[in-house]
Amino acid sequence: MLKKIFILTLIFTVFVNAEDLKIASGAGYKKVVLKVIKEYKKNGKNIDGFFGNMRQVSTQAKQTDIALVIGDKNFLLNKSGLDIKNYNSLGKGKVVIAFPKDTILTSSKDLLKKEIKKIAMPQPKKAIYGIAGLEFLKNEQLYKNVKDKLYVVATVPQSLTYILTKEVDAAIINLTAALENKDKIGGYIEVNQNSYSPIEIIVAKTTSCKDECEKFLEFMQSTKAKEIFKAYGL
Repeated sequence: MLKKIFILTLIFTVFVNAEDLKIASGAGYKKVVLKVIKEYKKNGKNIDGFFGNMRQVSTQAKQTDIALVIGDKNFLLNKSGLDIKNYNSLGKGKVVIAFPKDTILTSSKDLLKKEIKKIAMPQPKKAIYGIAGLEFLKNEQLYKNVKDKLYVVATVPQSLTYILTKEVDAAIINLTAALENKDKIGGYIEVNQNSYSPIEIIVAKTTSCKDECEKFLEFMQSTKAKEIFKAYGL
């Protein structure tokens, strides 16, 4: 049932005004980006956003006049195929294991327990936290013992949804998503950051970045915006 819902409710905002500033972001940062946009809109300026896995985001950016793209530095600079003019760092992305209410995990080794029968994770071939999650499982010598438990979905928000509905016993997501939903999940544990390649989250400028785009970039470096990013683990 949830698969059908995901297909019908793709996580992107329709661009309704050709004049609006357009930005795109990895789905795992949707809520925090929308909070920053909401704060900026108090200045009377509208922004349209697109959210999905990074391949979806980069494809959309190539086909439309998206001015800013938020996501993993390595992917955006080396794999996206986008013409990036410049970029600013927003912080480091962190992998966590989230679990539903009525479940308690204290370490990554708990994924080996027989009670943990199903583990959701983003697509390792497309999603940044799927790639990092797979690296973590292999480097921590867990993969061979949990591979049959893995339930691969498209994005971080989808992994999280299965936690909220208690359809899985654990999920590999990012710290930002865990903090956004800390009152709805049982909790989370951060995994060893040395077990996966560093994830630097950046906001990258494309050739469509003009005057209003530059103003929004300035706002993203403001104290208010930095407080929002910090509150969500960046």
